[in-house]
Amino acid sequence: MVIKRNIESELLRWKNAENRKPVILRGARQVGKTFVVNRFAVNFENFIDVNLERPRDRELFENFNTGRELVERVLLYKGISVNLNNTLLFIDEIQHSAEAIRALRYLYEDVKELNVIAAGSLLEVFSKREGFSFPVGRVKNLYLYPVNFLEYLKAKNPPLAEKFASMDFLKDTKNHDLLLRQFNEYAFVGGMPEALTIYLKTGSYSMLKEIYDAIFMGYLEDVEKYSNLAKAKYLTHTIDRAPLYAGQRITYEKFGESSYRSREIKEAFDVLERALIVYRARPSTSTQIPIIEKMRKAPKLFFLDVGLTNYRIGFKEFFNSKTSLDNVYQGKISEQVVAQEIISQREVYPSLNFWTREKGAAEIDFLYPFKEFVIPIEVKSGKAGKLKSLIQFMEKSNHPYAVRIYSGRSRIDQIKLPSGKFFFLYSMPYYLLSRLDEAIDQFISQSS
Repeated sequence: MVIKRNIESELLRWKNAENRKPVILRGARQVGKTFVVNRFAVNFENFIDVNLERPRDRELFENFNTGRELVERVLLYKGISVNLNNTLLFIDEIQHSAEAIRALRYLYEDVKELNVIAAGSLLEVFSKREGFSFPVGRVKNLYLYPVNFLEYLKAKNPPLAEKFASMDFLKDTKNHDLLLRQFNEYAFVGGMPEALTIYLKTGSYSMLKEIYDAIFMGYLEDVEKYSNLAKAKYLTHTIDRAPLYAGQRITYEKFGESSYRSREIKEAFDVLERALIVYRARPSTSTQIPIIEKMRKAPKLFFLDVGLTNYRIGFKEFFNSKTSLDNVYQGKISEQVVAQEIISQREVYPSLNFWTREKGAAEIDFLYPFKEFVIPIEVKSGKAGKLKSLIQFMEKSNHPYAVRIYSGRSRIDQIKLPSGKFFFLYSMPYYLLSRLDEAIDQFISQSS
């Protein structure tokens, strides 16, 4: 299966750390959590897994007094004796047991030598149920997102991915065209591991429809199963309609052509965002650190994965490697995939922002904190002189660096502002998004 490689390096750092806390591996359904842990288990002499979808496994976490008593109970159940210092205990589908979530605290306090990883989907939906309480301060959260473009390229074409690391390779026009075709393909199929694995084996998009449909149905069934009926209807409506509004600013009142009120829909978005199924980019008028969000202004909506978004919108094979991503679905798909690439590189809880003027309609697609700067990022085609919102931002900025993401080749332009100041515009092709920090760092060095 195609997986995210950076999560493995994060887990290795965790394994070798002192005062190691249990990990909760958080992520939406079908992003590969169980696969990642099973693969990571080769780093231990012993691997114990319990799946709390099974009633007998859930019973292990009932009526215990200490973490050590719980571990002894699990070992007896499995019929094994192990050295806990080199053992990984994996608690899968932990959302099925409030007792198991509470047990993480006692495992941390009483059995520090044991390596513990828990995983589950829609944890924030389940946590609203009576009796659920996360052991704050006694667990480490790691986040797993869909596969990004670089990870996709490593799985599909390792030699090309290796050459992709060289900036000299990127200067060749033919290589630009090749990488752009690969990125357009990725932007169509998306980053859900099972879908990508099937696509790389068969090259057939039609075979993916069943997978995408099953993922959506899984989200809806989970919500209906574990939420009360009153809240489930708002959550299911939001999951169903959210992909249709990817890349757009939204209002909660009557969202998705419904009759639902603002309060209920906002609560649904709050839950689904914490469950990493949707993301909301918050508006800000800031041009420098800190980015202060304008919570009363309408956010911009993004979905978990661009492949799921394409499927829900109804795209067919007409979206191919020759189609300019700048023009697909009024440019909204390009914003969706940019948001997804930015999020995929975060090791903490994801956040997104975009810029808007205090008064007026000016807007910039993303604000990207980089070192001491807030870098404005526009996602569009067109000539540099027509980037009106970007020009307004740069007049107020305390630095001269701006980025445009598009289908063209890498270039840096020096642009004169109406005030007489100059700024540097780095026009960057989509495929460099997976190397965003590196690309921006090099851009600033070349422009200084």
